[in-house]
Amino acid sequence: MNARFSLVSALVAMMVCALVPATSSCRKPPSDPQTAAAKAVVVAPELLRNSLSGLPGSLLQAHASSPVHWQPWTPETMARAKEASRLVFMVVAMPQQPGFQKVLAGLSSDPETLDALNRSYVPVLVDGDASREIGLLTADLCAEIKRPLQLPLFVWMTYEGNPVAWIPVTSPDAKGVRDLFNQSHNMVSKMWEDDPSYVLKNSTLDNTNRRERIQQRKVSKVMSEQPATDVVRSLRQLASLYDPYSRSFDETGGLFPASALELLSVASSRPGFPADARARCLATTRELLADLLPSPMFDPLDGGVFSSRRGAAWALPSFVRDCPSQARVAVALIEAHRATGNALALEKALAVIRFAENQYATPEGLFAVGLSAETKPESWMWNVEEIRKELPAADADWWIQAASLKGLGNLPSEVDPRREFFRCNTIGLGRTLAEYAAERGVPAADFQRSFDASRGKLLDVRNRRLGTSTRDLVAHAGASLRMVSAYAAAFSVTGDEAYRTKAVALLNKCRDAFAKGPKLQLFAQASPPSIGAGRAFLYALALQSVLDVAAITSDEKWLVWSEDLATTAAELFTGNGFLKECPDDARLIDLPVTDLVMLFDDSTAGLVSAVESRLAELGRPLVRSFSELATPMPTYTLDRPVLHTDLLQATLIRHYRLTLVLPPDLPQDLRSAVERLPVRTVQRRPAKPDENLPPGTVRILLSADRSVDATTPEMLRQALLPQPDR
Repeated sequence: MNARFSLVSALVAMMVCALVPATSSCRKPPSDPQTAAAKAVVVAPELLRNSLSGLPGSLLQAHASSPVHWQPWTPETMARAKEASRLVFMVVAMPQQPGFQKVLAGLSSDPETLDALNRSYVPVLVDGDASREIGLLTADLCAEIKRPLQLPLFVWMTYEGNPVAWIPVTSPDAKGVRDLFNQSHNMVSKMWEDDPSYVLKNSTLDNTNRRERIQQRKVSKVMSEQPATDVVRSLRQLASLYDPYSRSFDETGGLFPASALELLSVASSRPGFPADARARCLATTRELLADLLPSPMFDPLDGGVFSSRRGAAWALPSFVRDCPSQARVAVALIEAHRATGNALALEKALAVIRFAENQYATPEGLFAVGLSAETKPESWMWNVEEIRKELPAADADWWIQAASLKGLGNLPSEVDPRREFFRCNTIGLGRTLAEYAAERGVPAADFQRSFDASRGKLLDVRNRRLGTSTRDLVAHAGASLRMVSAYAAAFSVTGDEAYRTKAVALLNKCRDAFAKGPKLQLFAQASPPSIGAGRAFLYALALQSVLDVAAITSDEKWLVWSEDLATTAAELFTGNGFLKECPDDARLIDLPVTDLVMLFDDSTAGLVSAVESRLAELGRPLVRSFSELATPMPTYTLDRPVLHTDLLQATLIRHYRLTLVLPPDLPQDLRSAVERLPVRTVQRRPAKPDENLPPGTVRILLSADRSVDATTPEMLRQALLPQPDR
């Protein structure tokens, strides 16, 4: 078997780490005495201490006092590594996945490991959410060694930015982390000491091959020749993944299926979409809601939603949350409520928004991503005796009955086969508070007061169990923009003016904090481009939020900003036929990383495609080179629709048209009705002079060149909004 060098062969044999074999021989050539001559080694003062202080981002700030001499992901760090003739030891983590905290603690708690890190390497801590191209690259690296993607990822890298070896950390156990590091360190460091020139040469060759493989994906991608038909096939396949008998949704893993739920909801009420496919999507949406809404994935004590589950059922959450996930789920539930009329979906959506406000709002009125410490699952659970101890008898009886609490625990055996959580119960409520009040025969206001009192007592008990933790107060552009969209969606479905006011105010604050001239940055605080410069994903997210607010305000200024953002994005992220994720001035690794699949969030490709369809309908299309990258639907979406629900929704909106043509003199009641329609899936544009639109009339353009005119809010609703009982 070919391999880059003997180190990699040893790592493969030990099942530790290796790269895909390159063209180099597995035999290490003898060193050239001249090239192996000793060079002057300069260890910069910055490498002798932790250098994360003053940098933005909750992940980096949380480790600015670590004894590990962590360095930031910057060109200066790589230059210092070169001067010191050291390899870089990089740890890639994400603030939304708190398991990294134990891993980093495991590295720093052992004196020998700490000494090896600080003496032999330049340790670099990378926020894979901020430096998104590195987060995306971890998927490619794990695929090369045939391992599932898992963070954090240990990467040994040359100062030229070429990976040498890597391994995902599968367990946060301190001893396991140290053993994993030391096992690899012993071989990597020896190879570097023996012949650094050989390591540099072969890692360069491997990265060249990697670059060619990534570029080949673009060449080999086959675009659908009939996207309107293929999107129907994809939706049918997506709906077929749900089995109403086993209550399972194949291929979705343990993540909360927010994007799939939103897509199915939109498709189920899309005019022009085939009736049988629409009915199938509606049925699946209802079944998913029946599984999700009563489950403990929604915390009835604080209103938040958990991002993922443990095991194969929704009965046991992973008890991890972050702000962007809350906002995404809220938007999905609002669309599901529109499609089905399910009142509980709306109640949960608004509770999720309130939770995000309480948990993630920053002092300046923006939102943090939400960095939280790992906690024991038992701290979130209850036994029947505790409920009876903390609450009056009548309230305790109600909670025990409503949440199906049991003396031996309410977790199904398939969720907890080893009875790890014996006598433990998770809590979920499956009805609206109004329904519970009617069931008990008491006024809704009285029940609300009683519920809030008992909920507050249980929440206090749980908070004491969980202990105090440092709250994330670092304003984050992505989290803040997600909340803008959540507010816009909440206004559109409720008509509550407070939500529109919040959406506009928050978007204005986002512009002030995160827009520097025509460019965006992820943090309000200035930072090196490699850490804080806006990636393509952030621009797409900003475009989505700006267009959402434009839809609920009819304010031209937001459309002007959307054009500016689109122009800047086209300048930064197009080139060589790729939708680049990272701007050139922030890139430290020479790889054409592009975001085509929903790995951690929506994909950049899906978001850009969606905003392209909205801007094009408004008569403000993207630059042609950008648009051509965004509009096609690759045929591979047919095979794995779960991984491309955002791109499928963009294709659905593009090919199953639903556009409102608005006259300049639209009456206020009709304009208000237009602003209350779904923000993303119903397009809006001003009438053109040659369209001869009668005064006070909204023209609804549908698929197949059909149109309907509406002159009253009721006519508009009848034409556009779904009838859940159909």
